[in-house]
Amino acid sequence: MGDYSASDPTMSVSLSPQSGLNLSPYAINIDPSLWGKEEEFVFTAESTKQRSVNEKLFLRTGTSYLTGLSVGGTWGLYQGLRSREGRTLKLRVNSVLNALTRRGPFVANNLAVLAVMYSCIDGLAIKARDGQDDIYNSVGSAICTGLLFKCTSGPRAVLFASALGGGLALTVWFGRYAWENRRSFFPARSHY
Repeated sequence: MGDYSASDPTMSVSLSPQSGLNLSPYAINIDPSLWGKEEEFVFTAESTKQRSVNEKLFLRTGTSYLTGLSVGGTWGLYQGLRSREGRTLKLRVNSVLNALTRRGPFVANNLAVLAVMYSCIDGLAIKARDGQDDIYNSVGSAICTGLLFKCTSGPRAVLFASALGGGLALTVWFGRYAWENRRSFFPARSHY
């Protein structure tokens, strides 16, 4: 073993800013230019890999449920604060809590059911079209989800839900396309 003391000449690297070396005493200093600017993958198939149908199902369901709890809870809070029931503070708090627990789970459960239905229909469409995942699957799945979700409410509600689902799917698809190609949509402005 070697002597690693302060008197060792190989250990005499100055960490002060005046030395010209910008070395951190707390981190390993690696030249970032060695990493390159492109993403690296262990296997070449990972660069084109997408989420599986099950991963999409769980992601959409969980996100929809949490979004529904937030929206429904906000709606319940607003409704509870607006109600005129209760003259004492305890009755007012009880009224707010009742409205929160009535609206939050209602919206969350409905959005989660819609997410499960959409994900299952989308997965079937992807399988039926030999793994092709594009705008046609998304819009078709959203229309079918709206159709199935409101199928017992009459033809007018079915048409409205289907149109709403298709419109939301188109909006999300084109929004994602615009975000991925934002440089061509929003060119950089000149400062001159």
